Amino acid sequence: MITVKLFGTPACRRYQRMRESIIHKAERLGILVEIHEIGDTESLSKINPLSLPRLYIADELVASQNPQNVQVLERALLSKS
Repeated sequence: MITVKLFGTPACRRYQRMRESIIHKAERLGILVEIHEIGDTESLSKINPLSLPRLYIADELVASQNPQNVQVLERALLSKS
């Protein structure tokens, strides 16, 4: 199982697209992921709020501000599985 951290607020469209992309790609590859959604003010204030949302796969930054294309997500997931 791969740990995925998603920083941002669920009301954000980019956040929603990033979340949907990672879930969809993991399902298509048959990889189990555990998604930690971090949206509390204290945690978000520790990073630059202008670079949200952020997606980490196994503690490696994969996407910041905009969802990555599916090929990048696929490579990141496969390299960590």
